Amino acid sequence: MGDYRDDDFRERPSWRERDRRKDRSRHVGQDDFAMGQSSPWVRKQILREADRLFQGNRNKSKKVDPAQEKARNEIHLSCGTKKFEPAVKKYIKEYGVPDDWGTLMLLLDCKEPGTVMAAIQGLKALYPDKGLEEQQGFRSKLNIISMTTKDDELRHRAEEAAGEL
Repeated sequence: MGDYRDDDFRERPSWRERDRRKDRSRHVGQDDFAMGQSSPWVRKQILREADRLFQGNRNKSKKVDPAQEKARNEIHLSCGTKKFEPAVKKYIKEYGVPDDWGTLMLLLDCKEPGTVMAAIQGLKALYPDKGLEEQQGFRSKLNIISMTTKDDELRHRAEEAAGEL
């Protein structure tokens, strides 16, 4: 019973060797473009990302009001602090609801239900042009709002928006 034979301990490949074998697999490392085959879905996603990349450069060439940019930066810098709500109120009073994705996502954390509902509307309009990661983040945020808010109308709007996406 205590006899160990060499046959019992077959030589097993090391983890490094297993990884090397995996890398040589026919199914790993085949680039769709290198093979000349890419699905329409992959092409569409890549083109969407490229368009968004170049649109970002075009948007930066627009003249931006320095005061508005400063107020927007104040929202971003004050997120999670006591200064956040006043910064949001000041921005909305002077410039209306922001039109950029990042700031609108921050507005979802406001205590004022009206502000959150306006942010949801703005984000829904921008949603189709966003990548999968941003879309998933927005859907997750809507689910969190619908589960945690005490405001019935906001809960209803968040659930409705999540259902529409």
